[in-house]
Amino acid sequence: MLSLEKGLLVDLWGTLFYPSVSLEEYHLRRAECLSRVLGLPLESVYEAYMHARRLSDAVRAWSMREVDVVGEVVMMLAKLGVEPERRLVEKLVEAYMTPYVNLLQVAEGAAELLESAREAGYKIVLASNTLSSKHTVLLLRRAGLYSYFDFMALSDSIGFRKPHPRFFSHVILGAGISPQRSIFLGDEESDVVGAQQFGMTTVVYTGFHEYKGSAKPSFATSRLLDVIGLLRG
Repeated sequence: MLSLEKGLLVDLWGTLFYPSVSLEEYHLRRAECLSRVLGLPLESVYEAYMHARRLSDAVRAWSMREVDVVGEVVMMLAKLGVEPERRLVEKLVEAYMTPYVNLLQVAEGAAELLESAREAGYKIVLASNTLSSKHTVLLLRRAGLYSYFDFMALSDSIGFRKPHPRFFSHVILGAGISPQRSIFLGDEESDVVGAQQFGMTTVVYTGFHEYKGSAKPSFATSRLLDVIGLLRG
């Protein structure tokens, strides 16, 4: 019988990356990109964009199923009364994801942590709720982090979001890791709850924002480099 490996599962948004501008500015920049493609006033596009975000988040909260970037774009167009023609949707998807690719900063110590995990024999997994796997890969390549990952579990490809058990089952089976020997590093309660259901050690990263969840993680730190000691221990 094959022995399952130990894994380091890492979240993306809020853990490895976070906007280099305020969240308000980030959303405004996205609306500006969308407005240029549509040729419509920024104010109306921003309102429709935020409506689509709220509606998508409601679906996610109730079902734990992912609404990908195409879904959000189509919802926005419906609010604007614009027909979702394929070519237009494709252009809007690229516009929608432009701030994601260009405005996110890497957490301090990220590369060092991933390198240390590799040296310590961990299988490294990106486990994140995402809108677009394609643009997530592009982001990682631009940041020089893509090659560190042995396996990627991205919700827009899986169909389910953290903390749904199907998301974590996909990770465990796909990556071939032992939950009891694995560490999940994230920033939100969905990371902690989902990982704890499978017996993983959980670490909350607070370097970008404070942790507001009620579920208690195994550890919490504002420095990614602090996790290196846990890997070696």
